[in-house]
Amino acid sequence: MRFADETSSDELEAIYAQRLDVDLEMAQMHATADVWHAVRARGYCNHGSAAGYRKPPVDEARKFLKPGQLICTAGCGRIFADDEDWYAQLDDPMADPAPLPGHAAHAPAGASQESTARAARKAGR
Repeated sequence: MRFADETSSDELEAIYAQRLDVDLEMAQMHATADVWHAVRARGYCNHGSAAGYRKPPVDEARKFLKPGQLICTAGCGRIFADDEDWYAQLDDPMADPAPLPGHAAHAPAGASQESTARAARKAGR
């Protein structure tokens, strides 16, 4: 909608500004998703989903939960003391990394794949 004192160039400028805002927002969301997926690619849980206490428990994992606790359902099964604890881990999963079950140990920078596989076999994985 244009007002009497606006020109079509004012409207186009607004449209282009909105598109730029959307592009910047999408780029930020993609960068966040890349970080999120990199955690899992390194073999650690990003705690993307959790289930809370329920009485009676609806599955085996929730049998051990106490009121207020949550259990990670994204792969690691870690138990969180409360919502705040889960959100803290969700915001920075590498602050206290939880390895994903079944993931091979990831090599330190510069290690070869062969030495990593040998170390994993030696560790009994």
